[in-house]
Amino acid sequence: MGWWFGRKSAPADARPFVPAWLNNDAAEEGFARFMTFEVIADAAAPAVGNILADASGGAISSDAAQTVSGYAAYGRSIATAAEPLVSCFDLDLFDDGSVMRPSLGAAPVSIGADELGSGADGQKEPRVQREQMPVRAVPSALRLTYYDPARDFQTGEARATAGEAGSNEVQQELPAVLSAHDAKTLVQQMLATRWSARDRVTLRLPPSRIGLEPGSVVLPGIAPDSWIAEKCVIDGLVTVLELRPAPRPGSTLLGEAGRIVESSDIVEAPTTFALIDVPMGHVQSSDATILIASSSPSEGWWQRPLTVSASGQTFTTASAARKSELGRALTALAHAEPYLIDEANAVEIELIDQRQWLTSCDDDALSEGVNLAVLGSEVVQFGEATPLGEGRFRLGRLLRARGGTEWAAAGHSVGELFCLLDLNSLRPFALPAWFRGSSVTISDRNGCTESTTFAAHALKPLPPSNIAVSFNAQGDLTINWTRRSRVGFAWLDEVDAPLGESREQYWVTIANPASDLEIATEQPMLVIPAADLMAFGNGTATIGVRQVGDWAASRPAQLTFNLP
Repeated sequence: MGWWFGRKSAPADARPFVPAWLNNDAAEEGFARFMTFEVIADAAAPAVGNILADASGGAISSDAAQTVSGYAAYGRSIATAAEPLVSCFDLDLFDDGSVMRPSLGAAPVSIGADELGSGADGQKEPRVQREQMPVRAVPSALRLTYYDPARDFQTGEARATAGEAGSNEVQQELPAVLSAHDAKTLVQQMLATRWSARDRVTLRLPPSRIGLEPGSVVLPGIAPDSWIAEKCVIDGLVTVLELRPAPRPGSTLLGEAGRIVESSDIVEAPTTFALIDVPMGHVQSSDATILIASSSPSEGWWQRPLTVSASGQTFTTASAARKSELGRALTALAHAEPYLIDEANAVEIELIDQRQWLTSCDDDALSEGVNLAVLGSEVVQFGEATPLGEGRFRLGRLLRARGGTEWAAAGHSVGELFCLLDLNSLRPFALPAWFRGSSVTISDRNGCTESTTFAAHALKPLPPSNIAVSFNAQGDLTINWTRRSRVGFAWLDEVDAPLGESREQYWVTIANPASDLEIATEQPMLVIPAADLMAFGNGTATIGVRQVGDWAASRPAQLTFNLP
């Protein structure tokens, strides 16, 4: 049954309706009063043209055959009540002096090439004046609100978007009853009409075309074939037409309202945390920072409030917005040197969330720092990630000992930590530098905890590299090495690594079973006189070089050499 809101006057002698179970005396005493109203309805869904004629009292005459299941014609004026229908269904109406009506011309009007460019008093005019509105002048998205009968006539919304970039979003209210499918079709057609109307053509025709009206279909011989007259002006004896493209037959974009996908209940699994204390060269940070990784086998994820405890103090933070790629090693990675890609060794790992995925990358991506991960205490990169099923991967083509973690390359074991060092899924947390050596504990409100001893690796200088020794004719020992920086991991040609500390200082030790010697120096080289080496005797000795930083010393870089 089609319907629209209306009203009907009550006769002057009308009495309130009184239920039969009330006697007349009670009714007369006013014990019960009921207000009634009427809804005018048709047996079938009314056509848009009929609704406009009824709502306007005959001021609008339209043959629009589109139907709606109902329409609320309200507003301060006829124009306000009718405008949503006229706008949404793209009805071409104009005032002929008595009613608002569409064009009476049913057949398209062909325009000859000799009629174009007419001008008054012999004035030369362009044959065709064509322009296109800018993209920002039309909506990139259109939202249509309507009454949805499937939702007890509550307000629904259909949305259509154009394939063009932009942020111009427009909302249109249509107080009509539509199904979700019809509303989706209508909003798509409305958006397509607005985009097609970007193209505008102005024609200047001779006096013989003075009978053309707004809404007339015109064939001017330019693409597209059919145009609709939006405005007709008589300028002297020249008929000026402003045209927009006419919709092509069969061009209606049928919409699909889709279906509601119910949210399934997810049982939250316990959260697994990891406190990652590694050199932070990939973050370029000089703070005493620890990385908080968190994951769970549950499908859903949301940020969790966390409590960090250390040295009797408590701090609050939150987990990262994304789940960390966190897991454990299923095999023990063998030792390898950090200078070349390790193609001989591989490690198998298992992620906590089996739905997560690791991907391979090429050598160029490795050089950019892609697939950086911590395995135990060693920072590595992997070029190959071979899926083994159920969240397990074999990682190969490894770059070893990233960030100065050579000391950890030989200490791997089954079950040790694996975590992808992706800062979008990790929460960096800065701790005071004097917390170094303290136990740090993280916990959530469900009682999941994790603890570690905070070594503040981010504050330690990196061990020097390229230690070399030589003896001169007098037997003096010269030691040279290359400085590395915890804030200078980028490889810049012909530029020294930045110091990263307030001053440059090293501790150099020489030791063998016979003696030992420790010397401080402020440059990356040291000369030891032959007399100081006599206590070491013959055989071999080991050199250790540490860089002294503002907060700690680096691990030693070592070299064993033969004494003369």
